[in-house]
Amino acid sequence: MPATPLRRPPTPTTVSRPALLTPRVGRARAAARPIDSTPLWKDPFRIGILALLIDTIAKATGEIPAAAAIRPGLLLFGFCAFYAVLKPARAVNPAVFRQRVPQLIIAQAILACASALFGISLGHSASYIITIYWKTLAVALLLIISLRNMSDVRHMVWATAAGGILLSFTSVFIDHISKTKSNAVYDANDIGAIVVMTLPLVIMAAQIAKGIRRLIWFGGLGLIAVTIVISGSRGAFIGLLAVGIALLLFLPGISVIKRLMYLGAITTMLTLFAPSGYWDSMKSIIVNPTADYNWDAGQGRRQVATRGMGYMFDHPIFGLGIDNFAMQEAMYSDYAKAMLASGHGVKWSAPHNSWVQAGSETGIPGLILWAALVVGSVVQLIWLRRRMPKAWATTGTIDQRFAYLATLYVPIALLGFLVCVTFVSFAWSDQSYVLPAIAMGVQMCCEQQFGLTKKSPTQVRRTARGARVARPSTA
Repeated sequence: MPATPLRRPPTPTTVSRPALLTPRVGRARAAARPIDSTPLWKDPFRIGILALLIDTIAKATGEIPAAAAIRPGLLLFGFCAFYAVLKPARAVNPAVFRQRVPQLIIAQAILACASALFGISLGHSASYIITIYWKTLAVALLLIISLRNMSDVRHMVWATAAGGILLSFTSVFIDHISKTKSNAVYDANDIGAIVVMTLPLVIMAAQIAKGIRRLIWFGGLGLIAVTIVISGSRGAFIGLLAVGIALLLFLPGISVIKRLMYLGAITTMLTLFAPSGYWDSMKSIIVNPTADYNWDAGQGRRQVATRGMGYMFDHPIFGLGIDNFAMQEAMYSDYAKAMLASGHGVKWSAPHNSWVQAGSETGIPGLILWAALVVGSVVQLIWLRRRMPKAWATTGTIDQRFAYLATLYVPIALLGFLVCVTFVSFAWSDQSYVLPAIAMGVQMCCEQQFGLTKKSPTQVRRTARGARVARPSTA
C-alpha cells in the first residue's frame, strides 16, 4: 500500500485590524470602493476641493478687488465639477447618497422650491434660489461626494479650521472689524459665529499636530479669540461660553490640564484685546437682558422672532417662501401695517435667528429638516463615540485616533454653531452644511473601515483588543 504523502500545513496569515473590525457587509462595500492612496499633493481634485472649502469659509478673496473680479470661488467650483465629470471613479463617491445628510439636503432643496411656489412672492424666492441658494447646495454636495476615506475627512476638518483662521486674520489685520464695522462679505455677528464654530476644530488640530504645525494652530487659536472679542458680538460671546463649558466638561480621555490650558489661553486673549465697554456689554445680556433694545423694541430681535414664529404657524406647510421673511416684515405683517398707518416706515429686517428663519420661510417641515440636519449630526456622533474603544484616543492608528477625537470636538463645534446661529440668519448658508458633512464623513468611514454599526458594537470592542494593527492611511 503506497504511503500517503504528507501535506504541508497552511501558512498562517496575519489579519489586519480593519479586516477584523469590519463586518461582512462593510467588507463588501469597502471592496467595491477601493481606497485611493494617491498623495494629496498629486491629487488636483482634492487640492481644489480644500481650496474651495477654505474660500467658502473665509471669503478672503472678497477683500481683494482684483481677485474678487475673477470670482475664484466659482472657478474652483467649476474646476472641481469638471474634474469630477471627467474622472468620476477617482473623484466621486456615489455611496454617500445612502447617508442621511445628503438626503436631508436634497429634501431641503425640494422643499425650498415648493416654498417658492406657495409662498408670498414667487419672484423673490425664485431669484434667491437661482442666484444664491443653488450655489450653496452645489458646493455642499460637491464637498460631500468627494469624501472617500478618513484621510479625506481629516483634510476637510483641517481646511475648515484653516478657513476660520484665515477669516480671523483678515478681520483683525485687514478689515479691523468692530461692532459697527464689517468686512466685504460678512458683518461682525456673522464673523463671530463662524470663528466660534471653527474654534474646537483648531484645538483638535493643535492636539493632533506636532512641532511647528502645533505652534501654527495655537497661533490661529489666538487669532480666533481676538476676532471674537473685537467683533463685539454678544451672540459669539454666548457661543464661546457654551463651547468653553463643553470643552471643560465633556472631553473624556483629555486631561484636565490640557482643557484648562486651552481655556486659559482663550481667556487671556479675550482680556488683552477686549475693546472699551466690551465686558459691560457682555455682562448686561446675562444680568439684565430686559434692559436691552432687542428685548421689547418693535424691531428688536425678540419681537422679530415672536412674529417669525407666528408666520410659521400661519403658513405651516410651505412657509412664507425661502428668503421672503424680510418682505413679510416690511410689507405684510400687522406690525408693518400699523407703522405705515402712523406714517412710519419699517426696514426689511432679517430674522436674526436661524431657527426662526427655517421655520418661517419653509414651514414646520423646513424647521424639522434643518434641525435634523444640524442637531441630528450631534446625536449621531455622540452615538458613534459610545461604540468606540477608548484606547483609540491614545494607542489607536492615525485614523482611529482622529475618529475618536472627531466625535468629541465636532459635536462641540456644532454646539457652538447652534448657539451662535440663534442670533444670526444662517439657515441657508454654507456653514449649515459644512459641519454636518464632516460629521457624516466620520460616521461613514467608521462604518466602512472599522465596522462601527448598530448591529455589532460588542463585536467591535471585542475584536479591537489584541488585534495586530495594519498601517493606516497617511494624512
